Amino acid sequence: MTAPLRVATWNIFGGRTWDGARVDLDLTVATLRRLDADLVALQEVDRDLPRSGRVDQARLLGEALGMTWWFAPAMLGTPGGPGWRSASQAGWRSASQAGWRSASQAGWRPAEPGSPDPGGAAYGIALLSRLPLGAVETVRLPRRGDEEPRVAQVAEVVMGNSRLTVTGTHLSVVPRSSVGQLRALLRRLDGLGGPRLLLGDLNLCWPLVRVVALPGWRPLVHGGTFRNRPGGTLGPRVQLDHVLAAGHAGAAARGARIVGGPASDHLAVGVDLDWGRATPGAGRTRTGRSGRRTGRRRP
Repeated sequence: MTAPLRVATWNIFGGRTWDGARVDLDLTVATLRRLDADLVALQEVDRDLPRSGRVDQARLLGEALGMTWWFAPAMLGTPGGPGWRSASQAGWRSASQAGWRSASQAGWRPAEPGSPDPGGAAYGIALLSRLPLGAVETVRLPRRGDEEPRVAQVAEVVMGNSRLTVTGTHLSVVPRSSVGQLRALLRRLDGLGGPRLLLGDLNLCWPLVRVVALPGWRPLVHGGTFRNRPGGTLGPRVQLDHVLAAGHAGAAARGARIVGGPASDHLAVGVDLDWGRATPGAGRTRTGRSGRRTGRRRP
């Protein structure tokens, strides 16, 4: 027996509005409610940073939606310098996308996957889920020289007797590096076998993703996702946000949609799958830090 399973990916721009003018997580929550996904991969997620009100964004969003959350820091610390306090989009992006050298000068340090999350100020990615997940692993991706560090979260979704590997990530803005990171991550996932999904802001356009993805992987969504603008505004969009599938995960896809609103400079992407029904009564846990479970199993 199968049941609908909706997965989604969204670069939330640190909870900012589409133009970067202010942080408004209520708008972020509203878009996530519209997505109504069972599992969401988020990118550009802040924790305890002055620029976004010193809140734990993954935890706040998870609690607002009644979902389990896992946060994986890519960088730790509090950025400094006047550019980071600017309300402009350029100031917001100055270290998070301009490269690791500027980030390190601003006070960041790389997080080390496999090491305990020390908590505190950080920037990274997150998973939100309504479904019970197996172990959620944080994987460090290859980078060149002083480029910004990037990570992925690899999780197992259990649906009845079926298992699905779902991975969320945010790749480099340097095309040569993002291609290498994508291929390295797909090779790792291929080693796991079974049905597999990759969700995230790959910072690669749709035609290039089709060309450089490893054999057996295919995109499930085609449409512009960046840059988000108000309705009626002229301007081209490119697709940077993707859902890729391998194994019979692709065959289970039955529809996709792209959702916009006043939050973020990216549009959100959702894909509907026909999958095994979730096991009744499966325990769920809640976590506020990467790999650290802070709640109890519920009957």
